[in-house]
Amino acid sequence: MDSKRTIDKLHLTFDRGVSLVEILVGLSVFGFVTILIASLYFTHFKLFSNQNTLVDLSSQNKLVLDDITNQVRESQGVATSCCGGDTTSATVLVLQLWPLDAAGEPFQPAGNAYDFVVYQRDPSDNTKLLKKTAPDATSTRVAKTSILSSTVSNLAFTYDNADPTLASEITIDVTNTQTTYGKTHTISQSASAVLRNK
Repeated sequence: MDSKRTIDKLHLTFDRGVSLVEILVGLSVFGFVTILIASLYFTHFKLFSNQNTLVDLSSQNKLVLDDITNQVRESQGVATSCCGGDTTSATVLVLQLWPLDAAGEPFQPAGNAYDFVVYQRDPSDNTKLLKKTAPDATSTRVAKTSILSSTVSNLAFTYDNADPTLASEITIDVTNTQTTYGKTHTISQSASAVLRNK
């Protein structure tokens, strides 16, 4: 008889299920842990995205400055205007280059038959920085327009002479701006370049 009671007690202990309170407590703990992990993940993702944006902006900024300073050093001088309307100013730079022969070597042009390179912000979308190459008909240089950056918020050129065509040194200021997850990132850099024949 005693062994039957012991077996019944054991049987009752094992038949007992989980109460509603225990389920609610378990779900609450699980929900809290899930929210904590998700919060950490999204915070980390946001920090990573912000850092990635800064690296991208810095890279674009440096590429722009390198391209413009290298082109200034290779150019013959600053031109007043070219290409049917692009005029040198504080926000537009028109460079005059020697044309290229069939071997890709620069040669002294006859008269005013120079190639031109123009740097300016896109009039239809001023966040884009354009580089327009306009060769003379005697040159083998390729005519093209390329986008150097798509996050430009400021582009300025300073000349060491009141008349830009007489300038021997040009200072370039570039600012790139981008907003990620509600945070605006800005990178500004400047560089100076001396024209090779001045």
